[in-house]
Amino acid sequence: MPAHRRVGAYIADTAPLGLLFKLVRDIPAADPYLVGGTVRDAVLGVVPHRAHVLVRDVAPPVLNTFLNANGAVTQHTNGHWHVTPRGTNETISVSVPHIRALDHSGTATRIPAHERSLHDDLAARDFSINSMAYSLKDGVLHDPHGGLHDLITRKTLRTLHHPELHLSQEPALVSRAIRLASQHGLTFDHALWNAIPRHHASVHRTDHDDDGNNQYVIPRVRLGHDVLMALAYNPKYALALLKDSGALESLVPELLHHGATIHDDGETGWQKTNRLFDILEHHDIARAYGTAKKSATLYLAGLLTLLEDRAMGTLRDIVTRLHLHAVDDHRLHFDHTDAGWMLNKTVTLTQGHAAALSPAERERLVRGQRGAELLALLDATASAKHEHGIARENLVDLRNERNRWLNNPAPDELVRGRDLLALNFSPGAHLRGILDKIRSAQLEGHLSSRAAALDFARYLATQNG
Repeated sequence: MPAHRRVGAYIADTAPLGLLFKLVRDIPAADPYLVGGTVRDAVLGVVPHRAHVLVRDVAPPVLNTFLNANGAVTQHTNGHWHVTPRGTNETISVSVPHIRALDHSGTATRIPAHERSLHDDLAARDFSINSMAYSLKDGVLHDPHGGLHDLITRKTLRTLHHPELHLSQEPALVSRAIRLASQHGLTFDHALWNAIPRHHASVHRTDHDDDGNNQYVIPRVRLGHDVLMALAYNPKYALALLKDSGALESLVPELLHHGATIHDDGETGWQKTNRLFDILEHHDIARAYGTAKKSATLYLAGLLTLLEDRAMGTLRDIVTRLHLHAVDDHRLHFDHTDAGWMLNKTVTLTQGHAAALSPAERERLVRGQRGAELLALLDATASAKHEHGIARENLVDLRNERNRWLNNPAPDELVRGRDLLALNFSPGAHLRGILDKIRSAQLEGHLSSRAAALDFARYLATQNG
């Protein structure tokens, strides 16, 4: 299917974009376009994360009035809106054209200029693959900078202007470039690749806010998001890009010592990590555990698990510094607490027998997507480390248990934490132990009713004093 038809098909399937056709009916001078990553993804047949729309020839106050009258505006800053059109539950991004300007720190900012030409706006963007636009008025795909050729034929990431200038003014392009290359399987233009080692440290540039406080020009969570996206889509390639470009030093310095680690068999930490990623990506593993869906949780845990006793501390450092607890993107399937849980359980299952765990503890290890990812990680870790002892025995045992759990789901829990609180149990971590004993008794067939489970809870309370 031709590129412009793929974009047209995306528009036809995206109900919130009906708002733009209403805009043209109500304000005939309005000239709306799909732009940037929306066009790029639609051309590739990928559903964009969010529709980005550029509206020319409408003054920002007029556009603001229209958007508020026809939807819920959740963000409005500097000629840029996030709006959920009435009758839909999907948010789209709407903006007027902008011009690039440098602030006092030398960082590029964008200033609204609603009458600016489409080609001038596209020329102010970052990469050629993000400089395409599709007219919602006449269905024409505009590609003045060869983005389609770079995306489809050359499969190359290239800045519109000299990369030295781009990266010095927009250091966020360092992490964005690695994300896009990993996400879409692109190689780097030679000049861009050579510029990254000279500019990756600029991601730590700071400036003063309105109150005089020193702050990063690039929010840490944006860097963290880019790193997670790169890992989720192509972990082995993302790791190679980070290491070979030198950007690892600025983006994830916590991992610098990983490559210097020499294991007992003479392999470095990077060699083992690459093997682990190969195993996680293999279709047999994905089919065996149901982990085909891209998961930043799984791949971040995989990146850290070979650090062994340093894994949890490194995870905490990365999460804290890059604000990964604040990352919110449905494409990532990321939860830093689940990553920590998987790292912790992987260590546990390489040191002791799973058979010694209670039925409730074993159930938590195998149920749901988190359980599937844990078993995949345990499998890949054991293979990468050439382990054939307890870890392998536990893997076989828990994999069989997961299959039983999938084929014959266990009954719902009879008692939850709120039920114990209603019985005047004091809140706290000790409730987990009581709930585990109740659930284990249920799974073993000793409890079958809620009343019996509550009686058992009362009995446990007397035993615990």
